[in-house]
Amino acid sequence: MIEHEGIIEKIRGNHITVRILQQSACTACHAKGTCTASDMKEKLIDIFDNSGLYREHERVVVSGENAIGYKALLWAFVFPLVLLIGALVLSTSVWYFNETEAALSAILILVPYYFLLYLLRHKMANTFRFNIKKTN
Repeated sequence: MIEHEGIIEKIRGNHITVRILQQSACTACHAKGTCTASDMKEKLIDIFDNSGLYREHERVVVSGENAIGYKALLWAFVFPLVLLIGALVLSTSVWYFNETEAALSAILILVPYYFLLYLLRHKMANTFRFNIKKTN
């Protein structure tokens, strides 16, 4: 289970926007002040909740299943990598492109992929569901 503490930014009907502070593993390290690898980012998470139990500026915990992270990794990194490698192999061995043309075709194959993801963003938002609960 993935969990992050956050603060409710806005509530519009059953749509709740929560601001979380996403931290990399090294932000808890005692040497983070001298290290350039530490990373902290604020993220906005959209959650749908019909309970009406929450108020703006309230501290909450946002949680999601581990499978959400694995799905996101597949869509963001694994599938584009497979497309890149597939386009390189096809363009060099089947279509006999030179290296520059093969590299350009591999990069250009990602344009329709990410455009398709953009078109399906609302459908995908239904599969990437987060839960909300009050902090203890």
